[in-house]
Amino acid sequence: MARRVVAAVEDLLFRSKISETATQLGVEALFPRSPKKLLDEAQATPPDLLILDLNSVRFEPLTLLKQLKSDEALKVVPVVGFLSHVQKNLAVAARESGCDRVMARSAFTKDLPEILSSSSGGPGA
Repeated sequence: MARRVVAAVEDLLFRSKISETATQLGVEALFPRSPKKLLDEAQATPPDLLILDLNSVRFEPLTLLKQLKSDEALKVVPVVGFLSHVQKNLAVAARESGCDRVMARSAFTKDLPEILSSSSGGPGA
């Protein structure tokens, strides 16, 4: 069965990068349009990986992380979050909220094939 990745990403450039890379790797990538749809989708069939744009306004990533990590079925799903490399406080807050791996946008883009194909979200996860 194909790996499933659910991404809380609004930025069209990142959505398209994730989508293209997932297609090349044979990974199913889903982009729910709201936190509720993301939670519904993840609870229906827990994904192999969750990707969060930690700068997303629509998804309120820190709140979403707490919801995901408080759900018995979803707390084991690895979560990779990306942000601007200068956002140290947000990185700390994301880790404290349960984000398994926090990456700068540039590293996320560079390591995307490995992130999507690895069961743990890549090295350091």
